Amino acid sequence: MLLRTRRFALPAGGALSSVQREMEDFFGRLLNERPADGDSVRRWRAPVAMWQEGDKVFIEYEVPGVNKDSVDVTVHNGTMHVTGERVRPEGERNYWVNERDYGKFDQSVVLPEDVDADSIDAQLTDGVLRIVLTKRPEAQPKKVTLRD
Repeated sequence: MLLRTRRFALPAGGALSSVQREMEDFFGRLLNERPADGDSVRRWRAPVAMWQEGDKVFIEYEVPGVNKDSVDVTVHNGTMHVTGERVRPEGERNYWVNERDYGKFDQSVVLPEDVDADSIDAQLTDGVLRIVLTKRPEAQPKKVTLRD
């Protein structure tokens, strides 16, 4: 039986499962999934999508299993910071496969200059954090009427 992870596959069971954990830890540190400051909490990146429609900018983070109370959205100097944490389930589990990431996430997005930072609306529903920002009125295109 092969146990597949996102990075590689090793036979499951026995001594190889400890080798697999060591390799996953090594690659996690190599790919900066673990902070270098000695913090033992694993970090992960929430998948994000960002687009514009009319005078709105939409940002969505996929964060299933993240509690609303653990999410913090702040804007400072034109950068939006989104932090949160997905808590590992309690109790021991003998996983056959586990591709879920647990722990803290901390991501930043530089906002376009024409976005009104005071217009942020954020909502966490069905595991998706939806953030909507509005462009400032002066940033909207204006049609100029030609004079005779």
